[in-house]
Amino acid sequence: MEHDRYEIIVEESAPSYGKIIIEPLERGYGVTLGNALRRVLLSSIKGTSITATRVDGVLHEFSTIPGVTEDVIELLVNLKHIPVRSYSSEFRCLHLEVEGPKEVTAADIEPDSEVEFVDPAARICMLEEGHKLSMDFYIETGTGYAPIDRPRPAYLPVDALLVDAIFSPVKRVKYEVQDKRLGQRTDYDRLVLEIWTNGVVSPQLAMLQACRILSGYFGVIAKTFSERIRNTEEGNALGDEELANNDFLGTVNEPSSDNAILSRPVRDLELSVRSENCLLRGGVHLIGDLLKYRREDLLKIRNLGKVSLAEIEQKLVNFGIYLTGDANGSDDYDKEEK
Repeated sequence: MEHDRYEIIVEESAPSYGKIIIEPLERGYGVTLGNALRRVLLSSIKGTSITATRVDGVLHEFSTIPGVTEDVIELLVNLKHIPVRSYSSEFRCLHLEVEGPKEVTAADIEPDSEVEFVDPAARICMLEEGHKLSMDFYIETGTGYAPIDRPRPAYLPVDALLVDAIFSPVKRVKYEVQDKRLGQRTDYDRLVLEIWTNGVVSPQLAMLQACRILSGYFGVIAKTFSERIRNTEEGNALGDEELANNDFLGTVNEPSSDNAILSRPVRDLELSVRSENCLLRGGVHLIGDLLKYRREDLLKIRNLGKVSLAEIEQKLVNFGIYLTGDANGSDDYDKEEK
């Protein structure tokens, strides 16, 4: 079956739930693709989590905190379920200082320009009247799940407590394979994927990342076998013309196309940390997303000034991509960037 005949339907789309349909697929490929995508979605999508905390007056997880309804173990459980988005590749340390009576939530944590709490109402604990609570939170980016008995990072203070870190933003994935009719044939598959996330990453973006991860692995394997076969007697027997036309060997050298470049993440531009973080905050995640912006539009992104714009343009030139529009922005951008 020709690959360009596949149809992808986004039947439902929300910040934390999506229903995606892929049809028609050859018989058996519904389960093959559905199982592979489900495993990657649950295990390999990058996310952010609170990995450790330090509470004033607390030395171990089996103690209690004066004036706090929850004990330390309950507190740690609450922390690992707080959805976090980080625009930094390095760990961040945030502070909280509150006085009761109060229900302490993620909104009470002192803001950081590189960290965003998707659910500000996420509960941390309940603090009684006449008591104060002072805490530090250590936030990291990763994939999968990091248990509490993992190696302790060197940057943590002695009295910091590790937290079971759930990095994956995907909470649940369900797939169903249905029958699909196409013309006179009724034996095609229809793959229905349902994806639930914590709101940090949308289901559609998680699906895109999963497809790229699988494509990356299979691309490397295909390229390796292609080179290996070309250097064997079997490859020599086929001849140069047959090798060039062979479906298995001729399709692995396509990543250099323009579409492949535009679908690559902005980190591949190798920008400075500041410029990359500005683009991510502005919703620019792929190189192709930059083509939607004129120069003056990019200057409207918070903290992105003319210096960063010049750096971005220089990096894009290396890929043969050029921005349009006027770069004469306000002097305020330059002052803010400095």
